[in-house]
Amino acid sequence: MTNFILFILDKLQWLFRWLSIDYRSLRAIVEVKLLAENRRVHGVQRTQTQKKELNNTFGKSLIFQAFFSFFYGITIFILDQPLYLVMMISFAFIMFMVAFNMISDFAEVLFDTSDNVILLPRPVDGKVIWMARMIHIIVFLGMLTLANSIGSIVFTTIKFGWQAGLLFTLCVALLCLITIFLTSILYLLLTKVVSEEKLKDIIGYAQIGFSVFLAVGYQFIARTDKLIGATVQNIEIKWWHYLTPPAWFAGVMESLINGHFELPYLIFILLVLVIPFLSLYLINNYLSPLFAKNLAGLGTPEITEQVKKTTSKKGFLRIISGIFTQSIVEKSAFEFVWNITSRDRKFKVRAYPIFGMIIYFLYNYFTEVQKEDFNVLMVLYYTMFTIWIFTQQIYLSDDWKAAWLYRVTPLDKPGEIILGGIKSILVKIGIPVFVIVGTVLMIKAGLGMFDDILFAMCGTLFFMSLNIMNSEFSMPFSTEVSGGKVKGSQWLHFLILFIIAPILGFVHYFVAKTSFGLIALSPIFLIIALLLLREYRKIGWEKIKEQGA
Repeated sequence: MTNFILFILDKLQWLFRWLSIDYRSLRAIVEVKLLAENRRVHGVQRTQTQKKELNNTFGKSLIFQAFFSFFYGITIFILDQPLYLVMMISFAFIMFMVAFNMISDFAEVLFDTSDNVILLPRPVDGKVIWMARMIHIIVFLGMLTLANSIGSIVFTTIKFGWQAGLLFTLCVALLCLITIFLTSILYLLLTKVVSEEKLKDIIGYAQIGFSVFLAVGYQFIARTDKLIGATVQNIEIKWWHYLTPPAWFAGVMESLINGHFELPYLIFILLVLVIPFLSLYLINNYLSPLFAKNLAGLGTPEITEQVKKTTSKKGFLRIISGIFTQSIVEKSAFEFVWNITSRDRKFKVRAYPIFGMIIYFLYNYFTEVQKEDFNVLMVLYYTMFTIWIFTQQIYLSDDWKAAWLYRVTPLDKPGEIILGGIKSILVKIGIPVFVIVGTVLMIKAGLGMFDDILFAMCGTLFFMSLNIMNSEFSMPFSTEVSGGKVKGSQWLHFLILFIIAPILGFVHYFVAKTSFGLIALSPIFLIIALLLLREYRKIGWEKIKEQGA
């Protein structure tokens, strides 16, 4: 892909020379930028284990999103609804995907000040640096928009003809300009009201949200068969349609393809002809200079004192760790894991999207009345499984080489550190997640759901305590992310766990039919789990895997 883009630039070098831009310097800078882009981790790749050498990551990310666009774009082909409604959904999806990609991925391109630090002290014209950044942005956004719209373009062409496909492609390009404009305003507002570190946190949360959207989106798209054969809806243009760009472009498609030229559609055509180019003018003349000014200040460190806030957080954590731990080592590990899982952005992007599917199962619980009992169990036991998976993430780290510190500490029983980490996740993640899920379930089913939730919580603790069956253990954040794959004898252990989880579900289902069965069994599972967790304190160094293994 890099060679192809450079080939196009070579054919256009006359244009850059006409603009008095040093083309040799420009080409060299763009080539480095594109090579770096292809080695950077993109999108959902952050939630996956990475190999040591990263290559063509941008291309792989585009292929993934293009596949997703076909998966979603098929709704254009199968839905028997008016063109206006189908197009409005399609444009909304494309706008959402491009905007979230810009927020989650594009920030690293937009807020990268390394080229200023490297190039400005050297004899490189500022115009060359600016043009290289613009080319990088155009390539990034152009490929991104094409990848997210290619499926919709293909199915629009198949269903409505090549003229419709061509018009849809043009509309997508104009929609991209509006999306860039709106996202740029959001960035400017963020840079004005928050610090650089806070901005990175916000971008991290956007990355988590984007990953959750992709995971949950697959499940909802799989349900589109329920829309096939549904009653055809009439086109009813609301006042808020004039405020939403997807409705404008859907109106243009409806007007030019089906020949509707009433006043609302003419207004849509006018908005599409004016707003994108107005956005481009504002970006070029006003937003770009503001970005340049803000970017210059992003590289400078900001010193802020939040002593009171930090002290209150530490006080709360010390109280919590004192309640749930029994030794100084265990307490230290509890606080260590708690803090790392709060501060490490890479960990949060890798681990937190796991909980996204709970949204889908809760949605099923509220919409599929005929399968209510089954959906309750799916919600509760998927919650159990995700908490267990989240716990496994605390052993992985990009900074795993720092784990040598464990070996130099005067500890005879490192199992206390592992136990402290497990307790930290159970208290910080397990209990709040079950409280939230349980509250949502009881909103519909009432307090009669309490015994199911209690049994599932005790079952989760029991399920997690079974990890003591492992033949070897890892210390928190001591395993390389790419080395976190299941291998060897671990398969037997995981197989046992995957068998036990459905067994717990079946026990839950049948015991729930009795009057007090779940209430009676819950303390038994709780006691067994606590006894098994105590065994962690006996784990010695002979059972600890070497760092990075």
